[in-house]
Amino acid sequence: MADEQGGEKSEKPSAKRLKEAREKGNVPRSADLVAALSLLAVSTVLARTGAAGVARLQQHLAEGLRALGDRAHLAMTPDSIGTMATSDAVVLGLIVAPLMGVTAFMALAGNLVQSGWVFAPERLTPDWTRLSPANGFSRFAPSQAGITVLKASVAVTVVSTLLYSLSAQALAETPRLAWMSPAAAAAEGWHWIWRLLMQGGLSLLLLAGADVGWQWWKHYQSLKMTKQELRDEAKGSDGNPEVKARVRKIQRDMTRRRMLNAVKTATVVITNPTHFAVALEYRRGAMSAPLVVAKGQDLLAARIREIAREHGVPIIENKPLAQALFKGAEVGDVIPGDLFGAVAEVLAYLVRIRQLML
Repeated sequence: MADEQGGEKSEKPSAKRLKEAREKGNVPRSADLVAALSLLAVSTVLARTGAAGVARLQQHLAEGLRALGDRAHLAMTPDSIGTMATSDAVVLGLIVAPLMGVTAFMALAGNLVQSGWVFAPERLTPDWTRLSPANGFSRFAPSQAGITVLKASVAVTVVSTLLYSLSAQALAETPRLAWMSPAAAAAEGWHWIWRLLMQGGLSLLLLAGADVGWQWWKHYQSLKMTKQELRDEAKGSDGNPEVKARVRKIQRDMTRRRMLNAVKTATVVITNPTHFAVALEYRRGAMSAPLVVAKGQDLLAARIREIAREHGVPIIENKPLAQALFKGAEVGDVIPGDLFGAVAEVLAYLVRIRQLML
């Protein structure tokens, strides 16, 4: 009963509903996938550029201390402080810029991979309903909070397991650190940190793959429609003047193509001679009466005559008969009974002409 009343969303979302949701920016996205890709990318960039960045920072710090020692008794002015701050900001920017750039790129790429390019100006409009306490508490519903807690628990478990395993391996190597130089010890420590970042990122990437599937399924379920919604949408589409006009145009074009193709195999074309043209088909023994397979006026009549000439279909000029057939019969109908005699004379004339030609 509920389904009949349109209360149960059991129907697939229509193409129109999917399009409208996309236009509003309502597309499935997994934040976990973006986070995992960003973590892997940042870890890779750190592995490639981290040593150079640290070396540049050390060099800049050494130069600053050297300059400070050389000019220990010089007065500090706003200009000199600004110059030093600008120099420090440039160095830090050069070190941090690759990390920020790759993070922004992976965030954009992660969203594009999931849903493609979506431009939804409506998303820029403030939605004050999100500040509603009722909407906020709805996120703690079992169906929502349960999945969130489950995903967080799995992620924490995986990362904790990796951290414990790598920490145990690193502790086993700690006696060697006492015999290493500070630089070598720092490199060894970074090696273990990088392994943790990469393995954690790969593990989170696998979890993000499952989250992507969940987000797509949840999005699809949220767009499902009731039978009543489908009926209402169909009525709305049928009532659209543009849609109806397009449907009628397509139907007219299809009918015209079928009609003109039928002229190629017609028995005779009766003309006005210029204003009307009616193509008849008659197969003796297979038809009880001649059939109107095409008819047209003015330009369409000219096209019927042209096709008839191209395919060797006889063209007979009979103004009264052409007008009567055009007005008294539709395409696909047999000829009216009161025109049997006139049409029979035309067919008999064609038979005599063919006999003479033979």
